[in-house]
Amino acid sequence: MNPKILDSLLHNAGAVSWGIAEAAPVDTKNKELYKQWIDCGRHGEMAYLEKYCDVRDNPQNLLEGAQSIICAAFNYYHPDNCGRGGLHWARYALGDDYHNELRSRLESVSSKITGETGETCRVCIDTAPLRERYWALRSGVGFLGRNGLLIVPEAGSWCVLGFIITTLRLPPTPPLPAMTCCGCGLCVRECPAGALDGDGGMDALRCRSYLSIEYRGDSIAPLGNTVYGCDICQEVCPHNRQVMLSNIKAFSPRPEVLSLTREEILNMEQPEFSRLFKGSAIKRTKLAGLKRNVLSTDINPKR
Repeated sequence: MNPKILDSLLHNAGAVSWGIAEAAPVDTKNKELYKQWIDCGRHGEMAYLEKYCDVRDNPQNLLEGAQSIICAAFNYYHPDNCGRGGLHWARYALGDDYHNELRSRLESVSSKITGETGETCRVCIDTAPLRERYWALRSGVGFLGRNGLLIVPEAGSWCVLGFIITTLRLPPTPPLPAMTCCGCGLCVRECPAGALDGDGGMDALRCRSYLSIEYRGDSIAPLGNTVYGCDICQEVCPHNRQVMLSNIKAFSPRPEVLSLTREEILNMEQPEFSRLFKGSAIKRTKLAGLKRNVLSTDINPKR
């Protein structure tokens, strides 16, 4: 397939950046780093990260005959993430669930690839055991910040990623040669829970995003003013000072969510929760988890 055609398809799908990596086994160094992170228990209760290591280490086990991995970054940034009562929400979750939105967009691209070339494609949106950040770095879509997030030039870290694994052999795009984190360390210093090690690593057991979304315990450490997720390490990052607004309408914040108060969440019943968060990533925490989070917030936090 002509790269210009692929570029047009991906940008028409809403991608702000994209790249291609050869579908090959993950290198030994990165396999070992991941294993050490798991062995140290820094993934918390996310047991699914321990499974399917053979697939996670080799994308060819996700699609037989895979030759290429297309990585696409989609910007979700909107400035508003603070609602009534001072509650903060992770920006990525305030619109429609990105899993569904990106899958629809990339399925359209993959169908056109298959239609033109006859090759097989598989779309992966944060559900298959794929080393997403690794492949985004390999394909030159972005570089790694000290907060462990992928930073996409001009879009910063306010991006979600989607992948097309295909049996079509495409020329790889090189990793970014000189684009590196500025190293200011603001993300590490400003993380309220000390979850970042300053070398791109993160301890989930300390991270407010993990605690407010993935963790299923009845009580958690204080969350400051965040009720779902945490954007602090992104908000202080110099690479995010001048970034574009998302042009994907589905990622616009839902006014009904931003208008919620602590009292309204604590008094919410299941039917109202299901209505408000239909098609939203916030459903992941469930009503009980959202109420637990609210009880752990502080309306006048330092952070």
